[in-house]
Amino acid sequence: MNDVSKGLLFVLGGIVFLLVSLILSLPTPLWAVILSASIVLNCTGTVFLIRYIKKPDQGVGKSK
Repeated sequence: MNDVSKGLLFVLGGIVFLLVSLILSLPTPLWAVILSASIVLNCTGTVFLIRYIKKPDQGVGKSK
């Protein structure tokens, strides 16, 4: 699994957790855990995507 797939998977998982935390009426501790998981997944996915973009051999605008 390359960095793009990992990045998109983590970001999409973070978005799902964010939507769950906004839609469902949950107790505060559970809401905080789900929201924290969303933040962590989104940040991790962003790091993977930035790594992919910054790679000199596979970045945006590079032809093979």
